[in-house]
Amino acid sequence: MLQPSTLKRRLVTLLEEFKRARQSWTDLNDEGLTLANTLVNTKIQERHTDNPSDWTPELNDFTSLNNDRNILDEKIVPLKESLQKIINKMTKQLTKMKMQILQLEFLLEEACESMDNEMDLKQKIILSLELELEKQQFIVILSTWLNQPYIDFDKIIEFENICEIEIQNKKENYISNTG
Repeated sequence: MLQPSTLKRRLVTLLEEFKRARQSWTDLNDEGLTLANTLVNTKIQERHTDNPSDWTPELNDFTSLNNDRNILDEKIVPLKESLQKIINKMTKQLTKMKMQILQLEFLLEEACESMDNEMDLKQKIILSLELELEKQQFIVILSTWLNQPYIDFDKIIEFENICEIEIQNKKENYISNTG
């Protein structure tokens, strides 16, 4: 079982890495939108070049429309390649976030390990209640049940405090970004 300080460091590190990966995802998404917009506009220009009669006469007034099909084709290939690179980078960020979630689940599992041991003890206590025991033994059994010797409440409380801090930070960031 991890010590509270180690658990805290690992949890904070995972949360920070998740935030960085999420921010990278957002930045890449914005960059991808710009490229996708340029690609769509180029494809529209290409269609206008191929079938000018399909478009309204107002489009002919735009001097920025490029009617040279070769130039448009030359623009599309690098745009597609750049967009694919961004998608590949976004895939890497998604993989990082999934790995961080798995690691976080592992940390949570470790934190709950003591509760598994406690459940085993409680099952044994129930079985021991069927035995013919002395009054003092029953008192020890009840005391054991009450005190939950396998659960490290300090670690659980520290973990909950870390989570509370992160939740509070998220709320404050949300309020400052929307307010």
